[in-house]
Amino acid sequence: MKKIHMIGNAHLDPVWLWQWQEGFTEIKATFRSALDRMKEFDYFKFTSACSAYYMWIEKSDPQMFEEIKQRVKEGRWNIVGGWYIQPDCNMLSGESFARHALISQRYFKEKFGVTAKTGYNVDSFGHNGNLPQILKKSGMDNYVFMRPGKHEKELEASLFDWESMDGSRVRTCRIPIRYNINLNCIKNFEDIKEMPENTDMMAFYGVGNHGGGATIELLDEMKRVLSDDFVYSTPDEFFEKVKDEKVPVLKDDLQYHAKGCYSVLSEIKADNQKAENMLCSAEAFSVLSKKLMNTKYPDTELCMAWQNVLFNQFHDILCGCSIREAYDDARYLHGEAMAVADRNQNFALQQISWNIDTMDGKELKPYKLNNPVCAAWKSKENIGTPVVVFNPLAYEVKRVVSVRVIPKYMTDDKGNVISIQAVRDSKTNGPEIYKTAFVATVPPLGYSVYRMHFECDEKPLKSEVSASDKHIENEFIKAEFNKKTGELLSVIDKRTGKNLITKGAGAYLMDETSYDTWAHKIEKFKNIVAKNKKGTLKMIENGPIRAAVRSVQKFANTEIIRDYYLDAGSDEIIVKVKVDFHEKHKMLKFTLPVNEEKPKAYAEIPYGFIERPTDGTEQVFGSWISLGGVGIATNSKHSFDADENMLSLTVLRGAIYADHYGYDYRDEFCEYIDQGEHFFTYSIFPFKSPSDATKRAQKLNNAPTTLIETFHKGNLKTDYSGISVSEENIVVTALKKNEDSDALVLRCFEADNRDTKAKIRVFDTEFEAKFSHNEIKTFVIDNGMVKETDLIEWEKR
Repeated sequence: MKKIHMIGNAHLDPVWLWQWQEGFTEIKATFRSALDRMKEFDYFKFTSACSAYYMWIEKSDPQMFEEIKQRVKEGRWNIVGGWYIQPDCNMLSGESFARHALISQRYFKEKFGVTAKTGYNVDSFGHNGNLPQILKKSGMDNYVFMRPGKHEKELEASLFDWESMDGSRVRTCRIPIRYNINLNCIKNFEDIKEMPENTDMMAFYGVGNHGGGATIELLDEMKRVLSDDFVYSTPDEFFEKVKDEKVPVLKDDLQYHAKGCYSVLSEIKADNQKAENMLCSAEAFSVLSKKLMNTKYPDTELCMAWQNVLFNQFHDILCGCSIREAYDDARYLHGEAMAVADRNQNFALQQISWNIDTMDGKELKPYKLNNPVCAAWKSKENIGTPVVVFNPLAYEVKRVVSVRVIPKYMTDDKGNVISIQAVRDSKTNGPEIYKTAFVATVPPLGYSVYRMHFECDEKPLKSEVSASDKHIENEFIKAEFNKKTGELLSVIDKRTGKNLITKGAGAYLMDETSYDTWAHKIEKFKNIVAKNKKGTLKMIENGPIRAAVRSVQKFANTEIIRDYYLDAGSDEIIVKVKVDFHEKHKMLKFTLPVNEEKPKAYAEIPYGFIERPTDGTEQVFGSWISLGGVGIATNSKHSFDADENMLSLTVLRGAIYADHYGYDYRDEFCEYIDQGEHFFTYSIFPFKSPSDATKRAQKLNNAPTTLIETFHKGNLKTDYSGISVSEENIVVTALKKNEDSDALVLRCFEADNRDTKAKIRVFDTEFEAKFSHNEIKTFVIDNGMVKETDLIEWEKR
């Protein structure tokens, strides 16, 4: 007979219409209440996720923590959701999901002797299509969610098997009606019982959002009115009961609940993406420094920094729908995390560069050795002042970098003269307002030494790029601009002769006066109220290595400055954007018409990609999107729409902070989001494959680092590469120290939906690995031995 499993819980938002300090208090009070109810009602069971909450309790109330441990042992307290908090499940990088599980599942195992078997995101607003694989590789076979609800996405049944592109499956249940049935809605128990489901179901009860859990009055009333068809249970017990049920299979992601969440409050999204990339880069360089210089890997600091980032990924924080003060707190956490990453990366790189033989095997005269810095500028031996360029990525990078010095010419690590270009620096002190840009080619996870020369009459190399006030061009791309509007007019791939776009690129403001912060129930943002109709164009760079045109547009209460850069040898246009935005209840979009009939749209998701509809509905993406033959990568934007052949990047929203009820509850004290200056970068490129787009996004978000060195001897060569991967479709996402030893951990995934065999080298260890299509793999490398693990760095199940 069908049973309704009653799940005692308290939905706990640590941050929403309150700050984390208040959330901390509510978590303590809720956990205390749950323990007290267990003493008073011997049948009561409680379920709670989020390792962050348990860490807070362990530190603030050790006695309560011991009580929880005992109830877990008894089976009356069910630990679920093996992640740090309940995050947004769309905008995170794959590595963030891995760190949620790595930190949390290890913590649960150490403190409670168990790991979470059930993934648990009952309030998150959408769920990316690769979660089944991520969950399985995090030790979880089941998943619980509530949003999207029935009115937002039709499913064959509430209980189903969810399958990701690689074939991984988790048994998944959508909570019916709500996650906090209480005295005010106790009839929902009977509503759930009457639903036409053929299997057991779950009914979540307890006071929620601000915590509270089950009250004495609620438990007494439930005992009085509910029949034997209702059993006090936990999610783990429920899934054990239904594990053999025949259920439908879903091969899709679970969207959408609140489409405005992926574009509102740009700062939190930009800081999240920046912090994720900075931490991964710091880890890779710390591994490199440990390998080359035997420096200590900063485990504790990096773990703390990751926890800051993971906490800020709580869905009500990262989705931009909390109160203003919550973002002051979030800024502190992101700042600390990025400072930790920056500090440790700098230490790692300085240790390496200080031990490179920058003398190039030569000897300097004694007077020069007494003043090596001066010698760097006036070396008659013509060694050239060393500039070490580091690359954290697992493939060779060719990119424009800069130094705040103006030499007469430069050479690469083989002594060849290379092109340089004086470009405007951020400095404003008199004549010293320029710096030197050059194209650096840097090996994977490694470095190259370039050299600046100051006493020579080398002839400048022939320019490989050209520009005017209305075009930029190199050997691969020619882009032209509309003189009237300042918008892109054409982007021609000279290799094929095809124009990637058609006329009609633009900047638009959409009215959303009637929408709340979340944009609940809104599918499309199409109510255009203002359009840019004129702009100015000016060539701002035209040298041998880079050309640039500045477009300035002013309309409504917005000014947009876009600098379009085209580097020598590159087939992508880098766009650096400054927007001065003073719009209320308006959305800003940049549109790009694709020169293709019935194009398909693809979007990055964690460790993969997915096809998106081209019907004009608002969609979410990670760091890149494509429509037909055009790709866009960004360093902070996550929302777009594809309307037939028109690709629209959603840039900013002038919504009100935590405006949950919309028009009827606004007054003069409401504060508006994203007012003022904003800076971000995106790139436009010919779309070739998901793996190519992923690497372009990685390159956009992980610039090489340059260090000007002095002359000294050292044990390291002037170039080095720490990694190689034979196949282009295998993308590396992390290189870090193993949690249990001094071994290394390498994580990568197959990005193009095809089975692949790859040869991989990490320092002195070479091995071959087979990847099924779309598969994530984690390798532990120890003294030449390689074994595969899950995301928690435990043996594969």
